[in-house]
Amino acid sequence: MHPLFYNRLIKKEVFRMENELIKRAQDHDEEVIIFLMNKYSGLLHRAAGQNHLRCIKEEAYSEACLGFYEAVMAYDESLGVPFAGFAKSKVYAKVHSLFRKYLRIWQNEISACSKESDAEREFMDLFEDNINIEEKIVYKIDLRKVIGALSLKQRLVLSEIVLNGNNMTKTAKKLNISVQAVSKTYKKAMEFITKYLQKGRG
Repeated sequence: MHPLFYNRLIKKEVFRMENELIKRAQDHDEEVIIFLMNKYSGLLHRAAGQNHLRCIKEEAYSEACLGFYEAVMAYDESLGVPFAGFAKSKVYAKVHSLFRKYLRIWQNEISACSKESDAEREFMDLFEDNINIEEKIVYKIDLRKVIGALSLKQRLVLSEIVLNGNNMTKTAKKLNISVQAVSKTYKKAMEFITKYLQKGRG
């Protein structure tokens, strides 16, 4: 048998077996779903590990898994499209949608930070009341500078809690992360800001 013909037979058999697994997965066979996710784990990690997603990598990986699951459930062999390509398009579309959601929140945050607000004034009241206006201006500039040095995830959490006045539970729900992740991220952001400002005053 010619090697090329043999390879085609092998590939055809692999596709047939995979399509059978997909049909079982569509019948909600959890073991098969897990098997397929493990088989395509490289795709999921590559999609979630893109450079522009590194600040929200955990959420991106969850979205990639969700996109893959949706691909499995929606796949139709009769369309003549290989499942691998179909799944890739679904997974990357899902993480791209997540990034765009975060980007909109980030843009709103930047817009909010550009305006004087009660939340910002309350934040400034953390410093001594007896400092003069020049020092307050310097602190405000420093504050915006240090916020810009935070990770995207830290800025989003800080924006929801400080600027929008949301509690940690509401922030977690809005950003689709756990309350523990919100608490940890907020604490790290505040520690970073405090150290930065204390260093600047030292």
